[in-house]
Amino acid sequence: MTFVLSTDFWRALLRDPQVLSPYAFVQLLPALLVLGQLLVSSGRALRKISFASYSLSFHSRYAANVSFMTNAVGVIGNGYDKFQEKAFQFLRSDADIIVLPPSAVQELSTLPPNIADGTKALEHDLMGPYTGLNFILQSRLHHRIVQRKLTPNLGLLTPHLEDELAKAVEDLFPEGANHGWTEVELYPLLLSITARTSARAFVGTSFCRDSRWLNSAVNFVEDLFRTVVILRAFPSWLHPVVCVFVPSYWRGKGYFRSARQVLGPYIQERLDAMDQGKELREAFLEPSALNWLVDIAEGDERNLARLAHTETVLSLAGIHTMLLRQLSVIYDLTAHPEYLEGLRAEIADLSGQWSKASYGQLRKLDSFMRESQRLAPPTVLGLKRIMQQPYTLQDGTLLPKGAYVCVAAYAIENDPRIYPEPEKFDGLRSFVKGDGIDSNKHTFAATDTTVLGFGHGKTACPGRFFASLVIKMSVIKLITEYEFEFLPGKGRPKNWIAHEFLFASPWDRIRMRKREVGTCPF
Repeated sequence: MTFVLSTDFWRALLRDPQVLSPYAFVQLLPALLVLGQLLVSSGRALRKISFASYSLSFHSRYAANVSFMTNAVGVIGNGYDKFQEKAFQFLRSDADIIVLPPSAVQELSTLPPNIADGTKALEHDLMGPYTGLNFILQSRLHHRIVQRKLTPNLGLLTPHLEDELAKAVEDLFPEGANHGWTEVELYPLLLSITARTSARAFVGTSFCRDSRWLNSAVNFVEDLFRTVVILRAFPSWLHPVVCVFVPSYWRGKGYFRSARQVLGPYIQERLDAMDQGKELREAFLEPSALNWLVDIAEGDERNLARLAHTETVLSLAGIHTMLLRQLSVIYDLTAHPEYLEGLRAEIADLSGQWSKASYGQLRKLDSFMRESQRLAPPTVLGLKRIMQQPYTLQDGTLLPKGAYVCVAAYAIENDPRIYPEPEKFDGLRSFVKGDGIDSNKHTFAATDTTVLGFGHGKTACPGRFFASLVIKMSVIKLITEYEFEFLPGKGRPKNWIAHEFLFASPWDRIRMRKREVGTCPF
């Protein structure tokens, strides 16, 4: 898989003319000059852990940060290849990042949050104070709703999600595709479809087609990453100054206000009905995260502003990561059409008695999706943690309190010692026939010490089962009802990478047409 950091990426990132205005540049110039002179803080560095590719004495933190921002795969891959079964570190503007070896994956995944906290690492990475994600340090409501309500009720939600997906495709896909090959930008199409489908689970029928909610949810996610990527180019102490010149920072605040305005009256009405013992109207009884949030909220959580904020944060996982994975699967299927017949046949074999359980029996699709994610993961780092107390690994590596640690997830999943011919796309690499325990280990949502797209262990992403369901649902609908091909002379669109994050180009075009006979089972 090829990753690039092109001028197109920055055109997408800095879409707003205010960011590139001469006034803004003049205001930021002094900070840039100061930034370029910053030398690394040797006091923060762990001298016993080697650096990936440079010497402390001759490398500025700014230059190291730029190197990582533009070539994270290379920086991490170099350290991984050089040190193999030893920890190494690299510099980022906000931290010295310790990368642990593959042998430490299992141990790290079992450490409780009071020793190694993944939530604090996530909040740190996504610039919580500047994106609204610091909310996740104040409340675990977003985590509880997924674990206690969303995942256990996937069977109940499945027919509703299928209905909304089918309606979204009907509403949003171009009419021309019904009559022949039509050129489209697939990214915005799938973005809109993913937003509507996930919204059916998160906010129910009252809001899943509400343009105000959908615009806020979609733009919140995109502007969050704009803010993160821009601020990460500067040292932490400059963030309070730089953020005021970043339009996406200000728009982010607006999305939370909008969520309160759109969802607030509904939330307050339901809270009042519960408190007063009134009979709940039909909308209040339908399965949705919004209704469940009101049900399980406790104490200070029973606040419309906090509940609306939680719903907005849920859209981050509900849209961004699922969109990237869906795009990758469709692009990879278009690049490797030899897999289509087998996948369609697998779906057809189950279509006579289609149900929620059918999604768990699509072993070839599971394998293809895993391979697609292996080569194009949402992030090249995994198991990110911030140490809450000193801890010594079994290999003797001391991790001090406050240290940021992780594993090289992309490098591990592309290590030829683990995956033979890792550069080769093998859509059936993980395919195991049968329905036994071994085959369950190879589903898309399953994790392992060498399958890290959703983390690993007890702290693995709690929403991965929902994500797997929706991605499969979307892929099934698309490949059984439509055909895709790249434009003449074009191949699979390249992914962009900034820092450790993977992004897809929103402008790449592809051709699609409706199949003469659709075979979608729902």
